[in-house]
Amino acid sequence: MDVYQPVGIGSDFLGYRIEELIGRGGMGVVYRAYDLRLKRTVALKLVAPSLARDEQFRERFARESELVMSLEHPNVVPIYDAGEVDGRVYLAMRLVDGTDLGSLLRAEGALEPDRAVAICTQIAAALDAAHARGLVHRDVKPSNVLLDGSGHVYLADFGLTRTLDDEGSGAGEERAVGTPGYLAPEQLEGRQADGRADVYSLGCVLYECLTGEAVFPRGSRLAVAWAHLEEDPPRASKRRAGLPEAVDAVLGRALAKDPEQRFATCGALVSAAEDALGLGNSEPSRLRRSLLLAGGIALAAAVAAAVIATTLAHGGGRRVPTHLFADANTLAQIDPATSKVSKLFRVGTDPVVAAGADYSVYVYSRGNGTITQVDGSRNRVVETTPVSPPAVCCSLYTGPVLAADQSGAWFIEGGTVGRRARLAYLPVGPLGKQDDYKLPVSFSPTGVAVPPRGGAVWIVGHDRRGEAVLRIRKSNGQVTRKTRFPASARVDSIAFGYGTVWVLSSAKATLYKINPHKRGIAGKLVVAHSRATRPEIIPRSGDILVRVTGGSGEVYGVKPSPLGIEGHGPPEADGPPRWEEYLGEFGSLWWYDSPYGVVSRQEKPNGPVDHIPVTRHGFAVLALFKQHHSYKPGGPCITSMAKVAGSIWVTVAPLHGSHCTR
Repeated sequence: MDVYQPVGIGSDFLGYRIEELIGRGGMGVVYRAYDLRLKRTVALKLVAPSLARDEQFRERFARESELVMSLEHPNVVPIYDAGEVDGRVYLAMRLVDGTDLGSLLRAEGALEPDRAVAICTQIAAALDAAHARGLVHRDVKPSNVLLDGSGHVYLADFGLTRTLDDEGSGAGEERAVGTPGYLAPEQLEGRQADGRADVYSLGCVLYECLTGEAVFPRGSRLAVAWAHLEEDPPRASKRRAGLPEAVDAVLGRALAKDPEQRFATCGALVSAAEDALGLGNSEPSRLRRSLLLAGGIALAAAVAAAVIATTLAHGGGRRVPTHLFADANTLAQIDPATSKVSKLFRVGTDPVVAAGADYSVYVYSRGNGTITQVDGSRNRVVETTPVSPPAVCCSLYTGPVLAADQSGAWFIEGGTVGRRARLAYLPVGPLGKQDDYKLPVSFSPTGVAVPPRGGAVWIVGHDRRGEAVLRIRKSNGQVTRKTRFPASARVDSIAFGYGTVWVLSSAKATLYKINPHKRGIAGKLVVAHSRATRPEIIPRSGDILVRVTGGSGEVYGVKPSPLGIEGHGPPEADGPPRWEEYLGEFGSLWWYDSPYGVVSRQEKPNGPVDHIPVTRHGFAVLALFKQHHSYKPGGPCITSMAKVAGSIWVTVAPLHGSHCTR
């Protein structure tokens, strides 16, 4: 069967249920499929027959698929399975729910320089990691750069890679596999290519991000290929006003015809571009320089460095070469690449909830009743909006009261005596008089959830008739569905994941499943006979975590389909469930210890744990634990955690008396 003959929707292929055709290209076709064995949705690529019949291609494909599957980089689309059956070459990989860079550029045109560099930095990290393993991608282009709902970048289609030490080539390998608009001259000529070919392609991608145009826009593939072989690239500063001329030299070096004249690594390219665009590290302030000198003289140099690094710029974060530690009433950004705090932002008093999507982070501060919007790409506070306090806030057992997607944030406010409950909408960017709306809600909401795509927002709450979940149309605030629960259910928290709405009763530790496309309750699971925290979606392991009280707390893993308990055990961190929150992102499990000021990261089950001090107290806790294996809670307190813009973000609030409270 020719791969371009559509595979029947609903048919099975090697244990994958075909659901939808989502892509087509020179390599083959890509389907959205459901893995019947592991119960997860995947992207299933079937390679074109012309390539599948090439024996050398099949051998190289099998060899390199194994290498890519072992790469395990946060910016590489994970490959779950690959092989050949009855002449059909296939590849099953993670389905990234979002868009690709090509679509983004067509929709928005040229990107702001800091956003362009942020995207290309993640591409470069993936490529340099691949080169270190002896792989070269060979087809770096915008359509192979995927961005999920939070703006995290994944590089796809490593099935086209070639080992760097391949000597010679057969007829099947001499072809310039890839897209002419982004191929290095040596690839177009059929010569041996190494990692510097990817440097060239990344230079083309960066050029297009900055200007909104391809390096050589021509009328035919042949004309494009000729330009890459013979013509000098046009200056980016001439194509887009406002770009500094210094970036022309950086791009010119990346796009040099001779590989020897290019940057040695992709990381070196984006670093040079960052400096040329004026986005590099800022000059330390005079105060910071003087404190650094004092810290160098003091015996407690590490502690002095911690104090120095907490200096904050008004309204934004700054990059510094030393460790950063958060004070109370701040938002801290943790870089997954370094497992360190990379930026700090001043927010309102007593921040307790963070949420976000794309490049926008929202923080609700209970102390002064505000929501602060932070632009993670431009490193600045965009807006601070006053809101009414919600009736139920802000423990980990109920809620959350704040949720966000690419268009903005939704917040549950009111419901207290004399204040009607409302669902407030805050769009991305500075607010205008008519930009936001506040929808009155006829019952008492306790939690809100927003799918990454789609036109609805979901809230859970109760009224005199009992418990309910409402689906609300984003465009006009209309309630389009109400799912009723008996009053005895006492549901009070909500989450969205794996294409499903999850609702939980914290009092009864009972989880309910709602299909967004069908009416009624799709499933019910009694997790334990104890109080439970709200469900936490963990894409890393393909399940949902529910934590219950009792002793120091237990963690239950729940399978989404069929609904059931995967297993349970004690949490990785000490303390009751109210002290911590779990997040599965960037190939790791993350959690924090609220009164200890520490975020922990574990990349593999039962593997080593990396502890990240977020506060100065956290720094001291880790130092004391290494020496004495004992530590005490202190403050300030970590109160929430979210994944946005390719980073982990945590809010830090002051102690209340001697306790961390939400």
